[in-house]
Amino acid sequence: MSKTQLKKMVIEKFRALNDVEIEFGDHITVVCGKNGTSKSSILGIAAQIFNFEKDYVKDKPLSFQQIAGGSFKSQYSEHFRISDKFDVPGSMTVNIELFDGYTNRPATATLQLDKRGKLPRPVVRKNSTAPTSDLASRNFTHPVIFLSLKRLFPIADRKYKTSDFEYLQKHKQDFIGLTNELLNRNSSFATGTEGTINSAVAHGDNYDQESVSAGEDNAGQIILALMSFRKLKEEYPDYKGGLLLIDEADAGLFPTAQVNLLKMLDRKCKSLNLQVVMTSHSPTLIEYAFEQSQKFRKKYRTVYLSNTFGTVQVMQDWSWAQISADINTKTVATISGTSFPSVNVYFEDKEAADFFSALMSRQPIKKFTAPMSDITLGCSNYLQLIQKRIPEFAERSVVCLDADQTQQIEGKKYNTVVLLPGNLPPDQLIFEYLYNLTASHDFWKNGLQFTRDVFTNCAAEVIREFTIIGNSVDVKERLTAYMGDKKPREIFKRFYKDAEFQKLVTSGAKPHNPWKHWVENNPDASNAFLTKFKEAIHGVMKNGYTVDVAKLTVLEVKLKKV
Repeated sequence: MSKTQLKKMVIEKFRALNDVEIEFGDHITVVCGKNGTSKSSILGIAAQIFNFEKDYVKDKPLSFQQIAGGSFKSQYSEHFRISDKFDVPGSMTVNIELFDGYTNRPATATLQLDKRGKLPRPVVRKNSTAPTSDLASRNFTHPVIFLSLKRLFPIADRKYKTSDFEYLQKHKQDFIGLTNELLNRNSSFATGTEGTINSAVAHGDNYDQESVSAGEDNAGQIILALMSFRKLKEEYPDYKGGLLLIDEADAGLFPTAQVNLLKMLDRKCKSLNLQVVMTSHSPTLIEYAFEQSQKFRKKYRTVYLSNTFGTVQVMQDWSWAQISADINTKTVATISGTSFPSVNVYFEDKEAADFFSALMSRQPIKKFTAPMSDITLGCSNYLQLIQKRIPEFAERSVVCLDADQTQQIEGKKYNTVVLLPGNLPPDQLIFEYLYNLTASHDFWKNGLQFTRDVFTNCAAEVIREFTIIGNSVDVKERLTAYMGDKKPREIFKRFYKDAEFQKLVTSGAKPHNPWKHWVENNPDASNAFLTKFKEAIHGVMKNGYTVDVAKLTVLEVKLKKV
């Protein structure tokens, strides 16, 4: 069965939105952002392009009703409040892409504000499914339920009476079961109400609809909507799916219920061919949706609207960690006052993170980085994530790989990958560097009394296993000649993690810290890395965070003196 699905909207202009592109998941799309970023306008635009009063292909009227009454269409007055002063004809242009189940082909249209009566109203134009140009102003046929914030009208202030909705009475146990699943409750009764808002709630035998919470009522309205689509599918032979729009979906729901809601919606999207678009500010709901979007990239989308860098911009599939930083304005300001996001930097291991820390010492660009030293993956894992176009790694972060991974990336364009300096993994590199310092070198005259003898004692296994003799070593040559049965990488890691050696590494002072000493004495290699890192972070800011290129000139590095 073919189904109608919203694919993309490109908002050329409408209120705070200019040149904004929104892509929708096949099942669930969560739209989030700070106040004033026009989240609800996205829902309104989606609702406005559809109606369910006529099947235009068969030229037949449609008169199906929801369980609690009302059609499967949202009136524009329910999702738009038109301003005489600012919402004038020509102030809205939205290009729509969707798949139309009735014609079984991709379709396009434009939504714009036209003068209709006293006030302008949103009107569909250029409907590509229309057989003639004079019919191109019709909406697409598709059932829509828009659960606006009106559903959260305080229960105590509502005027209502109980009502026996016929379909609800026939399927009351299904309604109760879904409510219990969502709220992790054990209710056994369900009551419908009509009046200010038509609704239904599940409850126990010790209280009724008069004393339910706002969360229970919200859950009831969402489940009524789902069951209304089920009713429609049973009654309508040409059912092509439906669109459920929920403003502030998490309202009144505790964290577990929010996750249960997404799980339930995902299941119903599959069984009822639904598409759900919701807004939310909930960390729990947003993070769960993001996690699902990384596993099921077609089904789930998180869309974050940010005005941190000027006009509202779309950050597709941002995690809650990124959203939280932006919502809490945890961006970093430069001396000139320009703000940038903080970019995550990933490594293969702690040794690499330590090396990076020394390279970034006293670098102005450092404050725009967030080293993720507790998250360590292998080179192949990072490259696979990038190849799969996982946004966090392919667009919005920098991955620092060990220097020996040259062959893995040679000839391939990994814009977010930078190789650390040297020609060895960090633990091997620092061993070789320190071993080749003479016993009389000033480095060994430190306040920690970490002499060359202490160093060789820490590295005794390395020296023994690789038969290192004399006062200098070529680690690559020793690795090639190694005939033992131990894993070389593990031998070097044990050396690096030695408690005595870690005292040296964790010392922040330049005379003691071996990495800072290496950086100061290898300016060419260090500068080459810093230059490439600057290029990578510029690309991330531009492509992953849509920061204006003109602003990036302040993101500079201080090259070491040669």
